[in-house]
Amino acid sequence: MIITVSNQKGGVGKSTVATNLASCFAGDAKDVLLVDADDQGSSLDWKAERPDELPPIQAIGLPVDNLHKEIASLAKRYEVVIIDGGGRITQTARAAVVAADFVVVPTLPSRPDIVSTEDFFEKVIDVARTFKDLQAVVLLNQVQGGTVMSRRSQAYMQATQPTFATALHQYVAYREAFALGQSVIEYDAASKAASEMLSLYRELLEKL
Repeated sequence: MIITVSNQKGGVGKSTVATNLASCFAGDAKDVLLVDADDQGSSLDWKAERPDELPPIQAIGLPVDNLHKEIASLAKRYEVVIIDGGGRITQTARAAVVAADFVVVPTLPSRPDIVSTEDFFEKVIDVARTFKDLQAVVLLNQVQGGTVMSRRSQAYMQATQPTFATALHQYVAYREAFALGQSVIEYDAASKAASEMLSLYRELLEKL
């Protein structure tokens, strides 16, 4: 199973979502490979800080020239491959989507981010669907709970694109856990962030 986390808009939390999902699968005793296809290398930085006593996750960086060619063979060696896709509509982003069985598309609950996400579906997701059967689902991220903008954004996305019922909120725990190479569940299992991440993981498993 290859899951790509990607969107053309920067700053939507792709690396946070990718690393947390990789940790969830690893916690379920799956053999997980985390592929950092982003030039910033945030997921590799996260892996470098990951404590040895936590469920193991293998992580590699793949340049664009090798991404599409290498992923197929890697998928035969691992139960789950999570690709942290780069921002912007680049050859890397397109390759990460084409390689995937499922695409998680994080977006912030703002009008510019939603417009950018719709453009990503049109220029990347829909094009990839001409080659393969591909499921792509929007994930609202860094939501500020209770705001009118967040409610309207979620309602709009659910009406226009497949969207996770679970939304991730703007909790400090996400940044703190990331800095320590952990998921929010590993960092503080009793936190609200851990609860919603577990909800997202369960919803993803249902869709898979």
